[in-house]
Amino acid sequence: MAGGNFYDRADEPATLYVVQNAARKALKVGIANRDRIDGRLREHVRYGWTTELTLDFEKGHQALQVERAVIAFLRSCGVTSCLPQYDMPQGGYTETFAHSDIADFHIEDLSYLAQLATRLVHRANSPLHAHVLQLLELGDAMMSYAKESRKEEARELWEVLRPAMEETIRALGGE
Repeated sequence: MAGGNFYDRADEPATLYVVQNAARKALKVGIANRDRIDGRLREHVRYGWTTELTLDFEKGHQALQVERAVIAFLRSCGVTSCLPQYDMPQGGYTETFAHSDIADFHIEDLSYLAQLATRLVHRANSPLHAHVLQLLELGDAMMSYAKESRKEEARELWEVLRPAMEETIRALGGE
């Protein structure tokens, strides 16, 4: 992030954005803290970029996780070209994708990829996900105890696990 250190404020709300520059045939994914997003986008507009998508996050590290996932996925698919640093006086050139027309890569693709990664990150950081992981860990421990013939410990875990599983089913609208 130009003009600031995003990592110092990664626990604060942030916005992931997708912009494009038709003249340079380039796309970009980026992040900014929520209180700085308007200024960041204005900076890009000043240099010929248009905002195509913004996605809000409660925590900046979640936005960073999505940005890294999108960039890593694209790089793994062979999209390697980025704009040179001198073409991005506002910063962020390493998160650009140059010559998108040659790669037959479009803004809709980048936006869709960012939205999908966002849904996955939001789900992975949800209380339900954390609860289900805890249930799975308890279940694994119970099975381990049972296999080791530690039946009393397995029974004690089952007494904790069963009501928690029933509560989860009720919370999800089951019977």
